[in-house]
Amino acid sequence: MEFEQIFINHMENPVGYEFNDLFINCQIKANSYSNELLKRLKITNSKKEIFSTDWEPANDLSFQPDLQLQSKTRYQVFVELKDKDRIYKKEAFFETGLMTGFKNSQWIGSSDEGIHGIQAIKEINATSKVKKARLYVTGLGLYEVYIDNQKVGDEYLAPGFTNYSYYTQIATLDVTKYLKTSGTHLLKISLGDGWYKGKLGIKEHGGKENQYGNALMTNAELDLEDDIGRLQVIGTDETWKIQTSEITHSGIYYGEDLDETMTPKTLSLKVFEQPSKHLKDRLSLPIKAHEIFRPKKIVTPAGNLVLDFGQNMAGWIEFENDLPKGTKVEIQYGEILQNGELYRENLRSARASFTYVSNGIKHLVRPHFTYFGFRYAKVNGLSNDYDVTNFKAVALYSDMNQIGDIQTDNGLVNQLFSNIQWGQKSNFIDVPTDCPQRDERLGWTGDAAIFAKTASYNMNTAQFNKKFAYDIAVEQSQRQGEVPLYVPNVDGDDGGKAVWGDVATIIPWITYQRYKDTTILKQNFGAMMSWVDWIHDYAKKTKNEFLWLDSDQLGDWLALDTEDIFHLKGKTPDDLIASAYYYQSTLIVSKTAQVLNAKREFDYYRLLANKIRESFINEFFTASGRLITDTQTALALCLHLNLYPKKFKEQLVSKFIERIEKDKNHLTTGFVGTPVLLPALTENNQHDLAVQIFLNDDYPSWLNEVKLGATTIWERWNSVQENGTISENGMNSLNNYSSGAVMQWSYEYLLGIQQKEQLIIAPRITPKFRKLAGYTDLNTGQLAISWKIEDRQGSQVSLKIDIPYDNPAKIILPNTKEWKDNGIVHQNGDVLAPGHHEITYQPTVAFINTYSVHTALKNFNDEKINNKLRELVPFWNFIELPGNFDHFKEFSLLQLSNEMKGIGFSPLTHEQIKKIDAYFREYSKNKIMEKDDK
Repeated sequence: MEFEQIFINHMENPVGYEFNDLFINCQIKANSYSNELLKRLKITNSKKEIFSTDWEPANDLSFQPDLQLQSKTRYQVFVELKDKDRIYKKEAFFETGLMTGFKNSQWIGSSDEGIHGIQAIKEINATSKVKKARLYVTGLGLYEVYIDNQKVGDEYLAPGFTNYSYYTQIATLDVTKYLKTSGTHLLKISLGDGWYKGKLGIKEHGGKENQYGNALMTNAELDLEDDIGRLQVIGTDETWKIQTSEITHSGIYYGEDLDETMTPKTLSLKVFEQPSKHLKDRLSLPIKAHEIFRPKKIVTPAGNLVLDFGQNMAGWIEFENDLPKGTKVEIQYGEILQNGELYRENLRSARASFTYVSNGIKHLVRPHFTYFGFRYAKVNGLSNDYDVTNFKAVALYSDMNQIGDIQTDNGLVNQLFSNIQWGQKSNFIDVPTDCPQRDERLGWTGDAAIFAKTASYNMNTAQFNKKFAYDIAVEQSQRQGEVPLYVPNVDGDDGGKAVWGDVATIIPWITYQRYKDTTILKQNFGAMMSWVDWIHDYAKKTKNEFLWLDSDQLGDWLALDTEDIFHLKGKTPDDLIASAYYYQSTLIVSKTAQVLNAKREFDYYRLLANKIRESFINEFFTASGRLITDTQTALALCLHLNLYPKKFKEQLVSKFIERIEKDKNHLTTGFVGTPVLLPALTENNQHDLAVQIFLNDDYPSWLNEVKLGATTIWERWNSVQENGTISENGMNSLNNYSSGAVMQWSYEYLLGIQQKEQLIIAPRITPKFRKLAGYTDLNTGQLAISWKIEDRQGSQVSLKIDIPYDNPAKIILPNTKEWKDNGIVHQNGDVLAPGHHEITYQPTVAFINTYSVHTALKNFNDEKINNKLRELVPFWNFIELPGNFDHFKEFSLLQLSNEMKGIGFSPLTHEQIKKIDAYFREYSKNKIMEKDDK
């Protein structure tokens, strides 16, 4: 056994966070499971023990100690694991911040509203050798800290994006290494507009300025402790100096202007009253620099110098300054080329540029208080023969560990998964945004809700979600429980929309499901209830308090099932979507109450959920079991959420398949339907059809974007057309993540991870892939699964599974009743202990690619097949008449069966369909054997 890591609130050695609730969990690597494993925890403060447990069974590897913490204190965490006679040890730490806000400092800045960049400066005289130094700091808008002109730390865009009127976050910075020597040091806090003061929002043609305030300011306390424990405290006050900055203008949408030839000017200092209602130790993960990309040079037809970094991302471009003093360079950012030139119309009013005037000194040049969404950049001010290897693109995103990935033998699918992960990275910048490039970049709640599970498989989003859940609750507290469309709600915009508002229940619940941490449920239970109560109060004013009717909704956003594919809302009725999510959120709240042992609330919300379900079925289904609409989204949503009359399930599934057949086995779903489309198919024994839709590579499909060169997920299915032309520029991001929610289906069904009360591993093996492998972290370690179809006949399957400690897993494999694990025979559904397992089996039905009644006619190019279809399909002779085959070649047999009813042919019976599929399977198997013989 290897004791790998201790996490505190899902972070490694966190400093300066809010620690209202502690959750300590351990990850180990073990090849076997021990029923005798014991655990114990000890927490010390300056070597004094303040908390400990006795040895106890390690039924799980987590602790939730209840402590009264002190401010400005480092706590050491020691965990011991005992297996028989051997003890394994690991230690970690966490450190508290101010906890109650500043006591020895003031808010200082400049009263000049027209200034977009200032510096607060103080000469620090360390009276003796510094043993420990901490800077507690915040700023409005964004800030960076420098000591002796050296940047402190590796965090950018602090203090993050919050509702600054309600709360501002304080960071705790360990600055000991910058102040090792006694004597004079120069402390500088540089400030820019950021989300606080710069243009922001979607109203008034690209947002408005001064959303939260009109003056830049900072507050900081520096604690210097010497060898004998003497403390020197230096806080921001009237003795500091305020100067202009070389950053003459910056903004999230604007970009940045940096003129290093400027001489700073002294400004009059102003002391401000506290601008935020609350000052809190940080919730936000730091935004850090991650991957680096080097460019390929392009000289465009118009003679412009363009850099191609090969990957759409969020971040900025850096370069080593080697330019003569006074040289001005402008870098314009964009996502795509059109006619060989950089295209920026889809950025709308966002200037999205960085200008730099050189001081002639060699050093690294970068932006400070903005970021960009881009793959390409046009560089003005340099000759076309300039050495572009001097440039590098830096990806910025919140500092989350990547904990999951999937790889297959299909290169397009692998690129899709990469695109999904880059969509996540590009938009998880303190809040989950809709896009990183245009004049928006807001925390749209609907996007976050539908993608939350996928995000949690890809990266450790626990703390990121806790912060965003708090942001949501803050906005709810000012709106009687209603959730706005985006958080923080910079425009004071309307809210109360299904799916978007349901983020209030979905984010905490998914975080609990994935990380088994009840603290997020405790912290948000009130907000979760208030959202459902808000809907219920609204519903009481309509004809039925158990339905969400007659409200303004966004619906199935950007669906393709209307006559005008550029129409923003799909055909699925608003009332159906809203009522379905009313049910889902109520059910989540009842489950949350059960987890928290809140019996009264559990009884109330479970009863409410049951009444909503009953009313939903009565409202949207006829007495004969027909759903009032046949959109893909409506059918998938009802099946996935169990919102249908039980006795009519088969009828509903048949309608679902028929609808997809009418749509030529392609999706037509939008934001609401896309995440549930494939799960609804797989859950209802239509996995082959789900895989077919997933693997489509013509429009509309996920892989069509990949084939057209996408490196991130697009906002629209048709963001870029087949000829490479961008479809429109009003609302067209090439870096979104919403439809990337399909990766959840890939983790849960292709890979087979089902996190129920007991872990279930049930990969839906399909011959459309010969092999597939992936992993994600559970609380106690990494779960890794791979499967492979070993032979062309699909008659041998092997799997390798690594199950982390404390997660015994039920193994359910397709097309078999038994399998072998390291040579030992098991029955399907047996539970395997944690550790490494190598499984083999021979499926009862071979995994081979076959034709089926879902296959488009254009693929039937063998005379043997045509002869058999003449025998089995009553209308096949009609299809073969001149001109008919070309007309119907995109149709499948099942779809044709429905079409033929209109011209006098009987549709295929269930028995005929079974015979056709049986023939196709035998035909495919024989073809493989023929190839092998050759």
